[in-house]
Amino acid sequence: MKKKLPNLVQKQDIFIASKESILLQWMSYEAPQEILKLHDIDIENFLNEYAGGVFDYFMGVIADKVEIGNCPVMESLLAYLKDRNIRADELFEICTHFRKSMIDFTYDSKLNSKDLFDEMSYIFDKNLKGILKYYTDTIFQKEQEINRHVRLLSEYQKALDESAIISKTDMNGTITYVNDKYAKLSGYSVDELIGSKHSIVKHEDMPQGYFNDLWFQLENRGIFRGTIKNNKKNGEYFYIDVTIVKITDPYDNSIEYMSIANDVTTLIDARLEAQKASQAKEYFLSNMSHEIRTPLNAILGFVNLLIEQDLSKQHRRYLEIILNSGENLLSIINDILDFSKLRSGEFTIEPRIFSIHGEISHTLELFVASANAKDITITSFIDPTIPKELYADSLRIKQILSNLLSNAIKFTKVGGHINVEATCKDKILKVSVHDNGVGISKEDIKNIFTAFNQAGRGELEHLDGTGLGLSICHQLSEHMGGSVHAHSELGQGSTFWVELPVEIHNNECQIFSDLDELKALKTVFYSKDMQKGYKSDSFLKYSSMFNMNIEMVDKITKEQDVVIFLDEYVDDKFKENILNSDKKYIALTSKPSAIYEKYSHIGNICFPLYCSKIKTTFDELLHPDSFSPHKHVKSMKFQGHILVAEDNEANQELIKILLTKYGLTYDLATNGLEAVNLYKTNNYDLILMDEQMPIMDGNEAVGAIIKYEREKELRHTPISALTANVIKGAKERGLMSGFDSFLGKPIVIKELERVFSSYLKITKEDLVESKPTAINSNIEGLNCDKLNQELMLSSDELVMLIELFIKKMSKQIPEMEDAIKSRDYKKIALIAHSIKGSSGNFRLEEVQDDSSKMEKMAKNRDSDYNYEGTFEKIKNRLSKIKIA
Repeated sequence: MKKKLPNLVQKQDIFIASKESILLQWMSYEAPQEILKLHDIDIENFLNEYAGGVFDYFMGVIADKVEIGNCPVMESLLAYLKDRNIRADELFEICTHFRKSMIDFTYDSKLNSKDLFDEMSYIFDKNLKGILKYYTDTIFQKEQEINRHVRLLSEYQKALDESAIISKTDMNGTITYVNDKYAKLSGYSVDELIGSKHSIVKHEDMPQGYFNDLWFQLENRGIFRGTIKNNKKNGEYFYIDVTIVKITDPYDNSIEYMSIANDVTTLIDARLEAQKASQAKEYFLSNMSHEIRTPLNAILGFVNLLIEQDLSKQHRRYLEIILNSGENLLSIINDILDFSKLRSGEFTIEPRIFSIHGEISHTLELFVASANAKDITITSFIDPTIPKELYADSLRIKQILSNLLSNAIKFTKVGGHINVEATCKDKILKVSVHDNGVGISKEDIKNIFTAFNQAGRGELEHLDGTGLGLSICHQLSEHMGGSVHAHSELGQGSTFWVELPVEIHNNECQIFSDLDELKALKTVFYSKDMQKGYKSDSFLKYSSMFNMNIEMVDKITKEQDVVIFLDEYVDDKFKENILNSDKKYIALTSKPSAIYEKYSHIGNICFPLYCSKIKTTFDELLHPDSFSPHKHVKSMKFQGHILVAEDNEANQELIKILLTKYGLTYDLATNGLEAVNLYKTNNYDLILMDEQMPIMDGNEAVGAIIKYEREKELRHTPISALTANVIKGAKERGLMSGFDSFLGKPIVIKELERVFSSYLKITKEDLVESKPTAINSNIEGLNCDKLNQELMLSSDELVMLIELFIKKMSKQIPEMEDAIKSRDYKKIALIAHSIKGSSGNFRLEEVQDDSSKMEKMAKNRDSDYNYEGTFEKIKNRLSKIKIA
């Protein structure tokens, strides 16, 4: 007989009105949500297709319109869920949460009463019988599943015991289980360990604070990871990397701790030995740095003495380059020494009187070449009001600036901009370096001054670096009583600045003297579109400090005395017009311009700008007679017998001519194997070795020569690489292979002389006036004046080399066409390398670049690259070279 449901009948309308809320509440519980998602059942579809029908059935039972147990929707629901592999316990979980949603609704609506709950339980209990029967039918299946899990757990434990050191303790730290690995490592038996406190293996080196943190982590996070030093029974020690986990019962009560560990004693001991070796290395580097600095300081000292002599402008420039390069080398050596000192606490500050204008300008010039290589413009503003003489450690200031500039160039893309500024206020010198490079994320910049830290720089993060430079900057600035800072936005650029206390030794201004002549000039800045940019602003900022009142104009008039212009923003017609003008001009360029050097009425200032550079350019422009040094070149002769290994015929002839000019004798090898054989039967003072040759390449030949020297206990013969390989890291790899120095292709006279001067005895050195030889033959397609000037060849020598080059190209062009047609990548790369070297010697930059790219693509076996199109460009350029 059906039970009466008066309370439910009374509240039925309220339930029906809240149907949607009750159903949504049902599906909001975590358990049914997870079950449905686990079996890829759409919750919304479940609500629309089944949940509403189940609700209507229960309302029908309450209204006595439907018999209990007669619920087609429930039957179809169970069939639907069964088809989707819902387990019996999951079915029960879903249904009971419908009951929960009804009960929760009564509480929320303040309808709850014992009689109401009894009636609801009656309906649900009656209807859940079917589900319970279904559940009973699957008990056997469930037991099988449980047995399978037990077996799996047993296998897991076996695997864990075989591979790791396992122990368990109760909540008081008493050991309740250890595996054989733990017993064997500790030296105790299993019986000795079980029942003992874990402190039985505690080592005295482990501080109590470590274990306080261990218990804190377990209590608050339920897990601890760390390295612990323990004692064996025999008094020896062992290290374990351990993970300790708090184990809880089904009611979330903590019942024990489980420890899973690995023996890392060998690893820790090795690390400690490595640390000792690192300390020994730092001691060695410190001593070696001192040994290198001693002769280098002597060199710099004598260069300083020579600069004080009466010299030509060119000689003075050479000495200044030597001095600046030597100082830069010294700063690199000092990086090694200083880091060792900073690590050991032996670092000292050595203040002296200096000019910040000179120190920064010299440092900037050292980085111009590397910036130009990436088409990066460096601008600067060294405040002219900074006193003439400051007192601080100028070497450390340059060190900091060099590191900041080096980083800025490294992480600024091609065509970017770097700005350096220096100001001094209240005896605080501030030097900043701003770039518009890739920037640094907010997370990375927090640790940017940490030693060996390298922030991610997006697509440029692959670039080499030690992560040491900024750490040295930070430590140096702190030792000097200052600080270094950074601000950056990812993708926007970075600004690094250092603030250092300085003393003022001489309060006179650096440049604010003898400026009356400049102020009296009617000087204008020409810009056709009257628009300013960071380059024009760099100049105008200085000129305003000089009180020159320079006006920006878009027209040039007779009244103007000096016209300043940005070379890159004027057209060829403008340049042609000013060459024969009576007016004085100053061109602002990123690189020195050979065009303007020939004309005394046109000055040329290259970025970066600074006070002395601007002042000197104006002085030279206004008083050309006082600045007209004779152009001289150094005529040098050397003593020595040279082994040349070079397979390119045109390069062979050029090297033979140059060696003869320098008074040197030579033997010629066309491959590495031939070079090794010649070396074994002759005595040489220097070897010039091409890197890429047939039969045996240069690297293999160098290795064979060095091996022979060691076997025969011979004095080492210096080996200089002849290479067109200028990619980053090539020189470092070459040094590892045994090369002593490098000569780039195309050959540059001053680099050749540098190598000769390093290893050979100079027998004669004179200064002669530079008089380029007139080219008698009519040669088309080549800049013969440039070749004649850079290589100092006679007309006949140059013609002979060009004829040889044309002959070689006429042979290699059909060979390359066949190689491209058959996609013989090895041959394409070999011929392209040969063309690259030969064309470079004749300053055919376009041919050199295209052949270099072909070589790279062929080495990578790039099948998508347009070899035909690139080689067609090379052929068209070569076809223009003719001798009439």
